[in-house]
Amino acid sequence: MWRWFKRKEQLKPSEEKAAVAPLPEESGAEPAAPLAFLSEPPSEGAWLEVATGDGQQRYLPLSRPAVTLGAAPDCDGVLNETTLPGADGLDKVLPHHARIEQWKGRWIIVPLSPDAPVFVNGQRTGENVLRDGSEITLGENGVRLVFRIGESSSAEAP
Repeated sequence: MWRWFKRKEQLKPSEEKAAVAPLPEESGAEPAAPLAFLSEPPSEGAWLEVATGDGQQRYLPLSRPAVTLGAAPDCDGVLNETTLPGADGLDKVLPHHARIEQWKGRWIIVPLSPDAPVFVNGQRTGENVLRDGSEITLGENGVRLVFRIGESSSAEAP
């Protein structure tokens, strides 16, 4: 959580609203269609890996500057039985659980509620910088995702 406060302190008041994309219901705009899970990893950029119940890997490209993860149909990355059949921990995902966004050339994850626990590499976290291979768990014993970043991504981890 401390990192979030530190990031907020670095923003000018005019930048603060632009730094974080609003949830669809907050913006008043028509929500964009959810991102599709792929059966092969993208050739570039950043993505999330997740295993389905049958052991198959699925890949969610992070093709927007901010991607909201949750069980609600208006999320960018919808995590439910329809999109990830049989994946473990889907019942722990809240409707709007977390957001992954680009900030100053890095990807960060932000929980959207105190009731939406997010774990990075096994540690509960507030806002956290993601690196290639970071393991993300949404909820206590919830769905497990792995953050990956390709060679030519616009937001590479140092």
